[in-house]
Amino acid sequence: MAEQGSYPLNGRTLAPTDTCTGVVTGQTADIPLSALALFIGSNVPANGPTGSRPVPVFIGEQYFDTTLGYVVWAKQLLPAIWVNAAGVSV
Repeated sequence: MAEQGSYPLNGRTLAPTDTCTGVVTGQTADIPLSALALFIGSNVPANGPTGSRPVPVFIGEQYFDTTLGYVVWAKQLLPAIWVNAAGVSV
């Protein structure tokens, strides 16, 4: 098993068949990038009303709030905190 750390990709682009290794409750798990991309890309709504904001998957996630009429960003995951471009919670 490789040691934890950063490794160069030698100019290679990641493919959907590659995996991302992470820790799940003390165990390691290899997650196919194709599955991760599907989870992040297609299961997270990109826009909608304030009351339908998703639980953010990552800090900096964008959501166009149709109630407010502008983009908000996830500042914190749990509990979810969304902010406007000025960094004010909305």
